[in-house]
Amino acid sequence: MFYNQAVEYIENIEKFGSSYGLETVALLLQRLGNPEKKLKFVHIAGTNGKGSTSCFITNILIKSGYKVGTFNSPSVFGYNERYLLNNSPIDNDSVAKYISIVAKEREKMQEEGLTLPTAFELEFAVAMLFFLDNNCDICVLECGLGGRLDATNVILQKLAAVITSISYDHVAILGNTLTQIAKEKVAIVKNCPLITFRQNDEVMAVLQKVDDLILADSPIPLRSDKNGQDFEYKGVLYHLKQLGGYQLQNCSLAIECAYVLRQKGFNIDDDSIKSGIENAIWKGRLQKIIKGQKTFLLDGTHNEDGAKVLADELRKNFSDMQKCFVFGMFKDKDMDGVLKNIGNLADCFIAIKPPSQRGQDENITMEKCLCYTKNTTSDSSISNAVKKAYSLPYPLIVVCGSLSILSSALNAINELS
Repeated sequence: MFYNQAVEYIENIEKFGSSYGLETVALLLQRLGNPEKKLKFVHIAGTNGKGSTSCFITNILIKSGYKVGTFNSPSVFGYNERYLLNNSPIDNDSVAKYISIVAKEREKMQEEGLTLPTAFELEFAVAMLFFLDNNCDICVLECGLGGRLDATNVILQKLAAVITSISYDHVAILGNTLTQIAKEKVAIVKNCPLITFRQNDEVMAVLQKVDDLILADSPIPLRSDKNGQDFEYKGVLYHLKQLGGYQLQNCSLAIECAYVLRQKGFNIDDDSIKSGIENAIWKGRLQKIIKGQKTFLLDGTHNEDGAKVLADELRKNFSDMQKCFVFGMFKDKDMDGVLKNIGNLADCFIAIKPPSQRGQDENITMEKCLCYTKNTTSDSSISNAVKKAYSLPYPLIVVCGSLSILSSALNAINELS
C-alpha cells in the first residue's frame, strides 16, 4: 500500500463501527508477535484531560532524555498525529508499511472465519509495531473509550495508570451513572499505581478501592493571563504556556507520574519536569493563534464539562473582547449542555456541520444558537465560516465543538492574509 491507500483502508473499516472487548485485539497482537509485551507503558483514562495529560508526561520524559512513543486518538490536525515518536508524527512511509502489515493479518483472520479487528484495534497494533521498531524506552497510551474493554487495556506491563477527570460521556456504552463510568475507567489499573486527583464523591468511592492509590494535591494558581499561567506544586514554581485553569490539575498528574517513574528507576530530575511542563502545548485545547489583529481560540468542546472550562477561561482572560463563535458538534453529543455554558458569551455564532456522518446539520445547530443571540448564521463550509468570522468586527474568534472541525479551521486560518 501507498500512504493514501493505507489511510483510506482504515477509513473504510471505520465505517463498520466499533466493538468493545479484548479478545480480538489480543489475538491480532499475538499473530504479530506480541510487540506490546516488549514495551513499557503509562496508561491514561478519563473523560476530559487525557490528551493534555499525555502531552505533559511525554514532554517530561523527552526532556529527561528518553525515547517516547505516544498513542492518541482521535488525532486533531492530521492522521499521522495518532502515532508520535518524541512528539513527531509518524512519517507517511511508515504509516503505509505498518498498516499494510496489520491489513495482511486481518485478511488472514477473515479467511479463517475469525472475528475481525476494528479500525481502532488495527491502529493500536500499528502503534505497537512502530514503537517497538523504534526502540521506545516508554510508551504513553491514551484510552480510546472507557478503559475496561478498550483495546489499549490489553497491555499488562504498566508502570503507572493515570485517571483524569471523570464525568458523563458515552453513557450508552459506559453506563449512565458516575459509579458505572468510574468502574470502566479504573479497570486500566493492573499491578501498578493509580495516579489521580480528588474527584466527585461518587467517583472517589470507586477509585479509593485501589490499593496503590496516589492522589495528587491541588496546585496553587499564582498568575493567569492570555499568555499562560504560573502555579506552585509541592513548593516548586512552574510556568505553563497552555491556557486553561483546569490544566494545572492535569499538570499535577504528570508531575506525580514523573515521581512514580523516578522511583521505578527512570532518571527524571526536577529541571526536566519543570521544562517539560513549561514547553508542553496540547493542540486543540484552548489553543491560541494570533492572526493579524485577531485572536483565535481553538477548543474541542465536546461535552458540558469542557464547555464550562472554556466559559471560565473566556470570562477570566478574554472578558474585554467581543467574541464570534464558529461552532459545530456531533449529533450524539450534548449540544444543549454545551450551549447552556457558552451561549451567553457569544456576540455572534456561525453554525457549521462537522465533516462526518455524525455531524449535526448546520441549520439545526443555527436554530439552537439563535436562542442565545439573533446575530447567528450558518455556513456549509468550515473554511468559509472561519474566513467570514475573520472579516467581521470581532477581535476574538472561538472555534469550538467537535475536535473534527479544528483541522479544517486551522487550514483556513493559515490561509488568511
